Amino acid sequence: MSVLRIAWHQQNPEWEKPEINLQTLTDVAPRLGECDVWILPEMFATGFTMNLEMAKSGLHALEWMKQMAKEREMVLAGSLAYPGAGGPVNRFFWVNSRGEAVHYDKRNLFELAGETKHFMAGNQRVLLSFRGWNIALFVCYDLRFGAWMYRRPHFNYDLALVVANWPERRSRAWKTLLSARAIENQCYVLGVNRVGTDGNGLLYSGDSRLIGPLGDSIIENKVFEAENGKAVIDLEELQEVRRRFPFWTGGLDE
Repeated sequence: MSVLRIAWHQQNPEWEKPEINLQTLTDVAPRLGECDVWILPEMFATGFTMNLEMAKSGLHALEWMKQMAKEREMVLAGSLAYPGAGGPVNRFFWVNSRGEAVHYDKRNLFELAGETKHFMAGNQRVLLSFRGWNIALFVCYDLRFGAWMYRRPHFNYDLALVVANWPERRSRAWKTLLSARAIENQCYVLGVNRVGTDGNGLLYSGDSRLIGPLGDSIIENKVFEAENGKAVIDLEELQEVRRRFPFWTGGLDE
């Protein structure tokens, strides 16, 4: 199937209140209509907290994801603070309609917020195959690391999902880097960010958006507003762009 119906939620989460956030998202879900994939921001259950007690809530939040994915017969994706085997991780889960989960652990932790002191970094890129699409998972600060996100022959993706808690004060970088990653990898890039003010007083404008393979912004969410976004993307259109402009050569080996 060449067409993919994707939806996302530009969220304003309650700080460290997972039960409230999961209930709010449960209430939001019926407004989606039909979609194949629904994407939520980074640490959608708690906000971007360094309180490691919140990692325990990831267990319940994952069960919520599985139930929601089954009930709505869709994929549900988003990141959680989660108790990994070697310590807490910022884990991006992809949960299918059967309740089966695949995950990516954030590789590039945000040292300025102390994430490197509280969470374990992942070391594996993750590539998924879904309805004919190759999809790669990334989390927030990964976006600044072009080499980590660079498309390779063995990591050859069509859509990059970037979930984030990216503050308003650096929104220009967010928007610029999303377009840059789409251009250099000739792929769709969906950036899903939060809005509102977190427990540390940081303001988030959202600026969630879908970027096309030529770097153009296809759909943008309203700034500072919690809302759903939705789009239909076509793999054949992407492949035509790659045929017309064969700039990508595979590049990096590792």
